[in-house]
Amino acid sequence: MNNNRRNQINNVIRRLENVKAELEEIYNDEQDYFDNMPENLQGSERGMNSEEAIEYMEESLNGIEEAIDSLNNIC
Repeated sequence: MNNNRRNQINNVIRRLENVKAELEEIYNDEQDYFDNMPENLQGSERGMNSEEAIEYMEESLNGIEEAIDSLNNIC
């Protein structure tokens, strides 16, 4: 791999790391929101939607981390 493509991949890695950091902030805010919700509301539709969003964000964060790791293996 030439240096130009390697630099392009490093730029992609940096952007993915920024996206991951931004999503982690949103994830933490949503997790705090859910954790501070009264128990009777955690079982409500609002609580279930929050919990579902948390699960999807966890999956997304894992996917981003896997992509970063794979790209780092190239460089």
